[in-house]
Order: sequence, then structure tokens, then C-alpha cells
Amino acid sequence: MLKKFIKKPVLTSSVFVLSALSSAITLANDTQTTVASDEDAITLSTVVVTGSRRAVNSHLDSPAPVDVISQEELLQTGAADLARALVSLSASASLPTTPGGGFASATPPSFALRGLAADQTLILVNGKRRHNSAYFTRQGYAGGRGAAVVDISLIPVSAIQRVEILRDGAAAQYGSDAIAGVVNIILKSEDQGGGISYSYGEYRRGDGEQNAINGWKGFALPNDGFLTVAFNAGDRGYADNTNIDNRNFYAGYSNPYATPQYNNDTTPYRDWSFGAPKIKDQYNVSVNAELPVSDTDALYGFATYGHRVTFGRNFYELPNNSALLNRSQYYLERYPDGRIPISEVTVDDFDLTAGYKSGTQKEGKFDVFANFGRNNHSTRNLNGINPSYGSEGPSEYFTGENIFSQYNAGADYSRDFAVGNLASPLTVSAGVAYRWEEYQQIAGDPVAYTRGPYYNPSQVSGVGVPGIYAGITDQDEHSIERNVIGAYLDFEANITEKLNAGLALRAEDYSDFGSTYNGKLSLKYDILPQLTIRSTASTGYRAPSLVQLGYTAFSVQTTTFADGSIGDVQQRTVLPGSEAALLLGGVDLKPEEATNYSLGFVWKPTQNTSATVDIYQIDIDNRVLLSDNLIGDVVTNAFAGTPYSNITNVAFFNNLLDTRTRGIEFTAKHRVDLQDYGQLNLSASYGKNKNEITAARDAVTAAGDIIPSTSIATRSTRGLIEEGSPKDKIILNANWHINDWTLNLAGRRYGEFTSRNATNPAQDQTYGAQWIADIDVGYNAQRLIKGLKFNLGVVNVLDSYPDENLPSTFNGGKTKYSFNSPEGANGSYYYGRISYDF
Repeated sequence: MLKKFIKKPVLTSSVFVLSALSSAITLANDTQTTVASDEDAITLSTVVVTGSRRAVNSHLDSPAPVDVISQEELLQTGAADLARALVSLSASASLPTTPGGGFASATPPSFALRGLAADQTLILVNGKRRHNSAYFTRQGYAGGRGAAVVDISLIPVSAIQRVEILRDGAAAQYGSDAIAGVVNIILKSEDQGGGISYSYGEYRRGDGEQNAINGWKGFALPNDGFLTVAFNAGDRGYADNTNIDNRNFYAGYSNPYATPQYNNDTTPYRDWSFGAPKIKDQYNVSVNAELPVSDTDALYGFATYGHRVTFGRNFYELPNNSALLNRSQYYLERYPDGRIPISEVTVDDFDLTAGYKSGTQKEGKFDVFANFGRNNHSTRNLNGINPSYGSEGPSEYFTGENIFSQYNAGADYSRDFAVGNLASPLTVSAGVAYRWEEYQQIAGDPVAYTRGPYYNPSQVSGVGVPGIYAGITDQDEHSIERNVIGAYLDFEANITEKLNAGLALRAEDYSDFGSTYNGKLSLKYDILPQLTIRSTASTGYRAPSLVQLGYTAFSVQTTTFADGSIGDVQQRTVLPGSEAALLLGGVDLKPEEATNYSLGFVWKPTQNTSATVDIYQIDIDNRVLLSDNLIGDVVTNAFAGTPYSNITNVAFFNNLLDTRTRGIEFTAKHRVDLQDYGQLNLSASYGKNKNEITAARDAVTAAGDIIPSTSIATRSTRGLIEEGSPKDKIILNANWHINDWTLNLAGRRYGEFTSRNATNPAQDQTYGAQWIADIDVGYNAQRLIKGLKFNLGVVNVLDSYPDENLPSTFNGGKTKYSFNSPEGANGSYYYGRISYDF
């Protein structure tokens, strides 16, 4: 394994860093927080456990860049969920936070680092791998379309002690998915106290109303153990900031069932909504516990459960749309004035971890654990119709369910050894891991994909579900699974008083992909007491998720062909290595393979001031991407004379592109003691990266024909990778504490990004930079009631908006802002929060 790793260009570089941790045996259970003195409060002297097998006293002492974000910082953003809060606080993350339309009711974008997709950042909870969503992100942002992400919005912020973000490749330490970095969510571990809060907010226009209740409580267990329970519950209304639909709704309209008094000026659909989705009945619960059984041994466990129902409005269908008028009288009777299809998505998510830890670092620490997680993603269509079931057929029906399950088990051992002339003990960590995953698709109601009793080809009574979400048929219903066995070994020591070095090695064997070997080297050197250089070089990988390997779905419509015949045509997302995909040049997916390099400096000129700068390069081969929808001759010719000849629109996952990401990140913190006027904490961070496609491979069909890669990954998809996210991002923050008051001022600047047209460069649009400013004012009313606190705040206090889309005839120019705008498309958001700690 080491020989294979050495062949990589990694070791030819003279910059190396870190090793460490592989499953982090008790990341939360061993975690402890030391109280910062006045002199070194700026260093955030919270023990950092992500990125190194050795817990370090500060993120500034870590061999790789790590951000530590407290719960207080999360709350001061005014964000309704964890993902949104982290995007506000991390300059390395730029994801759209206000997506619109039916796609927005699916899995949210989650959290991504360094301009890569969200499934290339590994998510841990208390150091243990979190399971993925059962669905992938449909929104086309910055290479994230098709990413099967971890839905971190299901973890209540009230349960979180802090979040550690490792901005470095770490697959050799943690396994698959850690190409861009790692997010480790540390849960509270309190044995007493508690708190409860209620918050309310809405946008300046009066929509997007949000209600949220959060709470937590700590309980003492025997032998100084703890049990911490946390929850949140809430809802959110639709938010919309779009143009008036400028189409002529009734031109050429001859529907005898129409509402007589409606015209273009009076129809209620002129200003139909197409914005952020509605969230109903969301609640999340978490439990974190530890029970010591001796001075060195303890049982531990934690669990989360989340539930959410989301409604996303799709594009309005005009009543004079020829496709609708041809669907027979049953459609016209049901929706005489057109319709807005609504996608309802219900998510149920569960995760449970249990483990046993024993020993000390000096004598040897042992940890054995197991966890199980499941995510259910169920969809329904509202305002729907299958005309072949008649005008009285169901308008609401189940369109299918996706289920992802994951089981992890592992054993970790770590011990410090005194070795020769080393300046510190040699920390040796080793472990084995087993992972089982399963992905299931369950068919929807038959009305979603079958012909009903009123099917009549002469009336073109269609079959299938019009709308944004495709259905799962009884023919698509299936399940796939995989097993992964892995082992790791890593070493870390201070070679001299100034030099820290580490090596991490990992081997894993996939039942569906075979074996993979990866490594990471690290170096951290104290040039001066105030100045440190750090560097890493590593290889990484990401196995395609089972969702990407196993997702298939369809939609069907009946249409009249050029020769006058009538029949069903299908749009399909087909399995990557299926017979249908092979006919179009699809092949079995390969894992993504990555090489990471980074070089950084840490400067601590005073106890109250620190700054870091890191540069990096990430090369990824075989990027897993969802293709564009293939249509036209390329599809009809490939499927002619096959069982798939009625399919006219196809998409599938592929590995046709390689990419390179280069970037720089900067952070600075300064603390000012204002004596009688309180304390002022200042911070600034900056992130800039550039993504480019370094190689593209044409597809070869089963017949030997070549399909250019530009037909499968068009200009639009390539633009999402190379220019779809802001070029850079700045975050500024000032936090002032004085007596019972706090004032938090935050500013963010997102650089420009570009949206490319699939075929016509003249229709490309570059969106300019945008500033967002926030304010949060807090008052500790302990003089009235101990533990009572009030907060008032505004997100986007200056009511900033991104550039508007260029005039478009698509949906009457309804969509006012790009779905890829990082934030601000809904204007100012006002909120208030009352909390009580006990």
C-alpha cells in the first residue's frame, strides 16, 4: 500500500502536513473545553479534535486549516438552520440559500467547501460518519447538480456545542467523500442546565414567515455521566420575489370550461408564486449521552431524528398551452384556467450511534462503536392529473419513495510511545471499519404511471404525471447495496520542538468498486514563536453514492408524432451502466480520485491577534456528474429498434470530466479590551478559488458511435463547474459585548458568477458582486429574570438584491433572479428571539 502511495506525485512535493485521526474514537466524548484567559481568548482555546489524532489546544495549532464555530456564532446569524448559518460564517462556502421552484422542495444544498460539490465534503457528528440523503440535489449550482448530500438542516442548532470545519483533503484519515474537507458537528455534553427559545421572522415584503421553538436540557447520569436532550420545531411560509408573468394567457383559447370573467388582467395566475418553498411540520430531536463504568471506561451514545414536509410550486401551465388543450376534455374540466403543479416532499431521518471506550492515551485507548442511519424521501404530486383516469380522477397521488440506509461499525486504537530522540511521544493510531449501505426505490401509485379506463388515443389522453418530479414505476422499483471494509494506520510526532510531522494511510475494499489506497503527509514547522508554516499533500477518493448508482425515474406524455400517429413518449433518468445508458455511451461509474496540495502560514503577533493564509490545489479525475437531458437524433438513433424507442429524453450519471481547483483562503481575528466599554472581537476572512475542466472524454455507444462530451455535459453544465459559483467571498464581523448588551455586525461580499447558455454564448450572463449586511442586538435581561434574553436582528439589513436575469420569454420572464444567486434574492429578513436559560 505504501509503495503504491509513494508512486503518486504527492511525495515529490516538499510540502507536507498532518496525519491523524481516522474515525476519531471519541471525538465528542473525549472533547473538553478549557476556559480562555483574557490574554489568549483570541486563540479560541477549545480543544480541536478534527484533523489530527491528537487533540490540539487551538485551531491555530492544527497542522491543517480548521475553523471552530460556536453555537453563539450560529445563533447570531439569524439563520433558521445549520446549513444556512455555516454559509454565512465560512468564506470557503458559497451555496445558493434561497432556491426556488419545485426543485427547492427536494434535498437542500447542504454545505460545500472550496467551490466543489456538497457530497465532496464529509459530514461527521461527534466524529462519526453521517448518512446521506436518499435523494440528490436537483438544483444546478456550481457542480452540485446530482450531488447526494448529507441533510444537515435536520440537526437542531440547539443540540450543537460547536462545529469544526477542516478545510483540507482528508480521505486517508476519514475515508470516502473527504475530498474538499470535513465538517464535524460536536453535540452538547451537559449534565445540568437547559434553555428554551422562540423566534419569529419574515421578509420585508411580509412573506416567508418563520416560526421556531428550540430547547435543550442536561441530565446527570451515575458516575459523573451526562444525558443531553435537544429539539427544535417550526415552519416556514412561501417566499416569492418574481416578475409578473407577461405571457398572453388566453390567446387562441377556446376552452368551454373556462372561467368567463378571467382575462389577462383579472386572472389570479398573473402573479403566480415561484419562490422559496413552504415548510410544514418540521421537527428535529437529538440525544447525546455518556455513562462511565470505571475511571477509564465508559459507554456512550447519541441519536437524532428529523421530520420535514416541504411544498414547492412548479411552473404555471397556461390554459391556452397546446399541450394541455390536446389532453382531452378531462384535463380541461379539471383545470380550465391552467394549473400550478405542487411537489410535496416528506423527509424522515433517523441516526443512532452506540459505543464503548476504554483506557488512556499513555497506556492505550480503545474504542468500539456501531451506528445506523436511514433517510426516507417520499414525494407526492398536488394539483395533478392523469387525464386517462377522467376528470374525477385523483389530483393528489404518491409518486414514489427513495430510502437510503447505512450501517457503520469500527474499532480504533491509539497510544503514545516514547521513541528515540523525538521531541514528543509518537502517537500511533490504527483501526478497522465496516460499512454497509442500501438504496431502495419504491413505486408510486399506479395512477402516476399507468393508463386509466378513459384512455383514448384519438383524444390524446395522456399517461403519466406532468410536473417537475418524475415518478417511480413498478418496473423501476428495486434496491442495491454495497459493503465496504477498511483499515487505517497513522502516526504523528514532534520530530523536534519546532517540527511536527504526520503520516496517514488507509486501505478500503468496496464490494462494487474493488480496492483503493490513499495516504496523507503533513508538516508543521514553527519558524518563530509567532510564525508557523504548515502544509499537506494527500490523495483522496469518493465512491459514487448508491443514490447516484441506483436512481431511476420517469415521466410520460402522450403526443402526436410527425407522421400523425399517437403514442406515449418518455423522459427517463436511467441507471449509469444499464442497457439503455450503454446505447448512449454510458458506462459503469468509477470512483472520483483526487490529489490535494496545500501550503499555509499561521501568524500570532500578539495574544489577541492571529492571521492565517492557505493556498491549495485539488485535482479530481472522473468527476461524477448528472448529464444534461439528451434529446433529438442522438437519442432516437441510438434507441431505434430497441425496447427504448419510445424514450425521447434521457439523463444519466457519468465520469466524463476531470477538474482542477486552485484557491487561497485568509482569516484574521483581533480582540480589543475596551475596559469599561466592554470587549470587541473583530474578524475577517476571504476565500477565492478557480475551477477548470482539465480533461473531457467523449462517450462511445454500444454501436461504436462517438457522442461528443459536449452533448452530454453542455456549455451550461461546464459553466456551472467553472463559473457557477462566486469567484470570491469576503466575510467581516464585529462583535461587541458591554454589560448586558451584545451587538453583532456582519458583512459578506460575494464575487461575480456566470450562467452559461447550453448552446448560445450570446445568451450567457455574468452577475455582478453583491454585499450583504446583517445586524443582531441582544439584551441579557438578568436584572428582570435570571436567564432571560432578547435578540432582534435583520439579515440583509440594506435590502440588497442580486442582479436581475436578462429579459426572457421562458415562463413569461417570471424568474427574476438566478437560482444560483448565493443569497439576498428575497431582500431583508427581520427576526426576533426570546430565550430563557436555566
